[in-house]
Amino acid sequence: MAEPIRNLNTPAKSDTPSFDHEPSENVKAEIATLRSEIANLREMLAEKTGAAYGKVAERAGNAAHYVQNEASSVAGTIREHPAATTTLFTLIGAIGFAIGYVVATASADSKHAWYDRYLSGRL
Repeated sequence: MAEPIRNLNTPAKSDTPSFDHEPSENVKAEIATLRSEIANLREMLAEKTGAAYGKVAERAGNAAHYVQNEASSVAGTIREHPAATTTLFTLIGAIGFAIGYVVATASADSKHAWYDRYLSGRL
């Protein structure tokens, strides 16, 4: 069966806390204290973040300048010795190809070995 309808307009008891009225002076003072502490924390965080940003920006600028200098020196070396550069890149490509071939062959062998072990157990 259906439950009876309850009366939702019951008066609130005086000893029960309610959020319908203004908070007491103690709560207001506590809220004001918390707000001022939050504001102080925000200021401290902003100061520390600004200092950290300045340091990071300076270091990033120095690193970018260093990389730019090194890149220009490498470009100069490549211009001065094009045959050696071509040989170096060819050698690097051959080593990369050999590593890739060995890895692919080992991977294919392990798959094939598994298949052989599976079939030998079945036959």
